[in-house]
Amino acid sequence: MSAFATPLRAAPVPADDPLARQFAYCAGRLSAEAQHHEDRELYALKEAMQELLAALISPESGPAYEELRIAGHVSQSELLAVSRFSFDPREADRAKALAAENMRQCRGILLGG
Repeated sequence: MSAFATPLRAAPVPADDPLARQFAYCAGRLSAEAQHHEDRELYALKEAMQELLAALISPESGPAYEELRIAGHVSQSELLAVSRFSFDPREADRAKALAAENMRQCRGILLGG
């Protein structure tokens, strides 16, 4: 087995680490967007975000971060629903802008921009 066959792991971070929390939320947001748009690129970004998260955390803290990932998914899904189905155009526009900003931030983590 080569050294490249197993991923390198940093020392696990505590369950309240801000960077790991952001990775978890973004994994959920990307999941919601990928599901909403049926977009393979977004699914790949979600997988990359989850791999980064897994490299940072200990297996014992996994359930706490899974809850955060689910919260990010639900939050983004709600924004997408409001942006699409709200009868108030201003509310729909705000939701659409916030959903887009969330995606910009999450893509920036992975793609550096």
